[in-house]
Amino acid sequence: MTEKQFDVVIVGGGLVGMSLAIALDGSGLRVLLIDAEPERAPTAPIWDERHFALARASVERLREWRALPAESEHTPIREVHVSRAGEFGRVLLSASMLGLDALGATVPARLLIAALERRVAAASSIDCWRSARCLSFRQADEQVEVIVAVEGVAQPITTRLLVAADGTESAIRQQLDIPVLRHDYQQSAMVCAAETSAAHPGRAFERFTDTGPVAVLPLSGQRCGVVCTVANGERAAAMALDDDAFRRWLQPRLGYRQGRLLRVGRRQVWPLQLLIAERLVGARVAVIGNAAQTIHPIGAQGFNLGLRDAAALAAQIRAASGDPGAAATLQAYASARAHDRNQTITSSHGLLRAFAGQGLALQALRGLAMGAVDRLPWLRQRLMLAGMGYRDTAAPLAVAPEHRR
Repeated sequence: MTEKQFDVVIVGGGLVGMSLAIALDGSGLRVLLIDAEPERAPTAPIWDERHFALARASVERLREWRALPAESEHTPIREVHVSRAGEFGRVLLSASMLGLDALGATVPARLLIAALERRVAAASSIDCWRSARCLSFRQADEQVEVIVAVEGVAQPITTRLLVAADGTESAIRQQLDIPVLRHDYQQSAMVCAAETSAAHPGRAFERFTDTGPVAVLPLSGQRCGVVCTVANGERAAAMALDDDAFRRWLQPRLGYRQGRLLRVGRRQVWPLQLLIAERLVGARVAVIGNAAQTIHPIGAQGFNLGLRDAAALAAQIRAASGDPGAAATLQAYASARAHDRNQTITSSHGLLRAFAGQGLALQALRGLAMGAVDRLPWLRQRLMLAGMGYRDTAAPLAVAPEHRR
């Protein structure tokens, strides 16, 4: 069987894998995207469909790559309201404080996936193999030899760079024997859409409770997306509730800032864990997205962090303009990601711990901390820029000069 040759092979055809392939389009490199899923059929919109929360930097990046759904399908996130149930103090982060129109946006998952798939299909430099998986690979000095099963038929290929974008339990990362740090939160995230009695255009809520954080993301009209943390021991009972009983269960966890819950949609659930790969690169191999780090959904940073991985790796490959798998190029990628990655992981995990504890002393400290953010513009701005995805870059040009620090 003839061996096919590629410059970059990406294992994992999810959002981050597709984004990397698109970011490399036009670089002169031949890219192969290996997707375990079959070709997806178009789906019709439904009122309780899943949405993604995109940081402002992610919106800009996807727009630059021509992989963003039409803006008429976006719901802008203009404000984020952060509070702790039963305690004084709150933080309001508003795009207007930076002279901006939005901190980010929510986008229907089906439209974002479809936009990325269309962009991949339109790129002559990208091959996409569906219903395919990587069976094995062997690293050599100048290339990686890979065996791919495509609809059950083994196909040998070679590549100068192999990229693991195959998720939390990445087979590529495991074959490389990259150590990982794991922390089981003993919690699960329950996700659903809901309709409320009050419209809250552009406002997101992050509410910390004794049982874990609850996030509410703005959708169109009076709809919102809800991410509710539940202890693993209570997960089965909560999932077994009918819609009306679940609505009553959820209401006190959300509070009433967005009004009363009128109805809730289908629920999805998955266990929460923190996973950190101790290395991002090996010989002619790079790791990105959830394969590199899987974090708690607090602050909706997971996909946005993975998208920054893809952008950074593509930038280093383009800057090198030579061998995409060269050791210097891969080390430059790992170094470029170190600060943003460490800060995002540390801040999300630290925030969970800080708001999980109980007791008067911790309540007082939390109140002081939230008050400081509200009173100190430079601190508030720093938090907003990080949340918008600008931790490793200068403030966006759109930020009014009088708001820059």
